[in-house]
Amino acid sequence: MNNHTSSKPQQGRQSVIHKINAWWHSLPRRNAILILDGLVVIVAVVLMMVIYVPKSIWAEEETYRTESRRRMQIIQDAEEFYSTVRGYYTTDGDILLKIVSQTHDSLIADTTFVGLQIVHVDGSPYRVNIPEFLSYQMDTTFSVGRQLRREVLDTTYTITLWNDERAANDTIFLNGSIGLAQVKLDTAFREVLGSSYSSHNEVYTDYKWNRFRLESELLACPVTRKPSIISFDSTEIELTIASPIVDEYVESRYVVFKFRAKNHGEIVGGDPSWRSQ
Repeated sequence: MNNHTSSKPQQGRQSVIHKINAWWHSLPRRNAILILDGLVVIVAVVLMMVIYVPKSIWAEEETYRTESRRRMQIIQDAEEFYSTVRGYYTTDGDILLKIVSQTHDSLIADTTFVGLQIVHVDGSPYRVNIPEFLSYQMDTTFSVGRQLRREVLDTTYTITLWNDERAANDTIFLNGSIGLAQVKLDTAFREVLGSSYSSHNEVYTDYKWNRFRLESELLACPVTRKPSIISFDSTEIELTIASPIVDEYVESRYVVFKFRAKNHGEIVGGDPSWRSQ
């Protein structure tokens, strides 16, 4: 009884195989070749997807991870500048970027905008204490400089200075008109005998050609669009910038594949957690 029952599925499979075989042999040769070609193409496409799609997803995951960490570092740098001009950190990311940006813009408009000043954000005044050279520090921190070359004209002056020990004039070669103006204030200065001109090429870094803007989107994780977590420790001195991803974030890709993003790390007291990785 059992042998008879177990043979039924096997007979059914054989019947199906027999029907497929009969159908295949009944096809015209041209149609059979077309079907085989189609199957080969489908198998090739599936193999390519299995090989290349995971790699592209891994590359996408790495791109988002790098961008997320870059944004957290920008927030950290902005906090340091905020602390410089305000004396403390802030957990309000919107105010953070606006005050730092407004301070930078004010320095661009007026290089003498240093010391105790007032900047206005959304109609509200904020007291800031701006040290000298802060604009340059901001440029070199946020902006990407480009190397340029310029021609510099040099002026060399031949002057005489009185030498008391020798009781005679010494001939001196002096480079630059600013230096000449200072030397003329010296009581030993006598006269300018002449000048000569030369030029040389100088390489310098320009940060103004493409100034970096602190946009509000920098506050958000590029994967979840949720804001990075800004917090203090109990002393309110050590600052932490953390990824908002707590559990693994998953998105579907091409139905059968998955994009996965885990926590992108944190910056504690200025030290990124991924530095040791």
